[in-house]
Amino acid sequence: MRWWTTYRLLRRMTERLSWPEDRLDRFREQRLRELVRFAYDHSPFFRQFYERAGIKPEDVRTLNDLDRLPILQKEMFRRADPKQVVTLPPETRWMVEITSGSTGEPLRIHRTWRDLYFIKAKVIRAFRQTGLRFYDRQVILKSSAESLTGRHWFENFGILRKYWFSVADSPEENLTRLRAIRPQHLHGFPSGLAAIADLLIQNGEIFRIPIICTGAEVLDDSIRHRIEQAFKAQVYNFYASREVGNIAWECAAHDGLHVNDDAMILELLDDQNHPVPDGEEGRVVVTWLDGRDWPFIRYDLGDRAIRKSGACPCGVPFSRLVRLEGRSDSRILLPSGIWISGMVFQELRTALWVAAFRIVQEVPKAIRLQIVLRHQPSPEEMDEFIAETRQLVRGELQVIPEIVSHIERDPSGKVRCVICRLPQAVGSPPEDVT
Repeated sequence: MRWWTTYRLLRRMTERLSWPEDRLDRFREQRLRELVRFAYDHSPFFRQFYERAGIKPEDVRTLNDLDRLPILQKEMFRRADPKQVVTLPPETRWMVEITSGSTGEPLRIHRTWRDLYFIKAKVIRAFRQTGLRFYDRQVILKSSAESLTGRHWFENFGILRKYWFSVADSPEENLTRLRAIRPQHLHGFPSGLAAIADLLIQNGEIFRIPIICTGAEVLDDSIRHRIEQAFKAQVYNFYASREVGNIAWECAAHDGLHVNDDAMILELLDDQNHPVPDGEEGRVVVTWLDGRDWPFIRYDLGDRAIRKSGACPCGVPFSRLVRLEGRSDSRILLPSGIWISGMVFQELRTALWVAAFRIVQEVPKAIRLQIVLRHQPSPEEMDEFIAETRQLVRGELQVIPEIVSHIERDPSGKVRCVICRLPQAVGSPPEDVT
């Protein structure tokens, strides 16, 4: 009967896409009050966390009271005993999800179906907004070819059929499987999709898939164009995290990503934890209003994003993100103290002889420019590429080129094109430049 619970939630969530702003705010305030009270009453970790901060549940009555709560960092959860964080008895049968751990030790999140109902309904709603039909065949291309919850009975009747692929397999293998399944909907890491797209483009082929959704990595314009070209698809970008599920989704207007405002409160904060205005980059701090097993309240995801003002042409009233900047350590620190967004390095993708690249900063005055060759460049082309990279970092950093056979994936299966390993990477930079 789990599917019927998810379907009932999906139906309610779909209705909320047309709610007026005042009704949505009242709903969010009620959910916020319930969540804070629930976490305080049922999680020893949250009770102690709020008592140390001098906070009682009754102190949070409206959305404006949210900033009275302290911000949660991932390291706090890592240090905590999971039995103290969860809100159900220790003998509960838990499903454990593990975050990527790209910036350190992974976080092991304990869940039951109580939270998974909401996670699944939320992502199905996002897929439905891109055009997914219940009877479509959908391929998921991510870090593993396995689902946390396994195959569902209704898939045997052609409903929401999912086929799980892994980016650890070669593009040739995954393309062969795609040809056999011929899905109408494909969802995966941009890097994994781009690898299959490049194979098709190299062979002068097109493999049509009507709808492709990307997530888990920053989708830049170059990768989007290659996927569109190879699959003749409409490409939709998703923003999600292992902790809270789908956060935002791109609609058919392709004018930003809608935040799931009915299911979460997304704050964009500066380094003093003050809200940033629309159009400016900030740290993503999220409160998942539906989460009960392992609450996430004012949780710092370690990502950076920019909010877009105004109404979307599609008519959905939810707020939008105009751009995702990726993780806080996906930026480069200049000796002058200025941070450079990893997105500025998109310009390097115009070099036709470059199959892939990665920029790694491990010391304050230099970066390593790792390059995977499509074909051997001339000395002049290489010099021009290095000079362009140096120009993007304002001439403040030495650029050390390295020819590599491939760009390694994180343990999660993701590929990050810009990595800063300086201690300040997830600290408090004095200025952000995009």
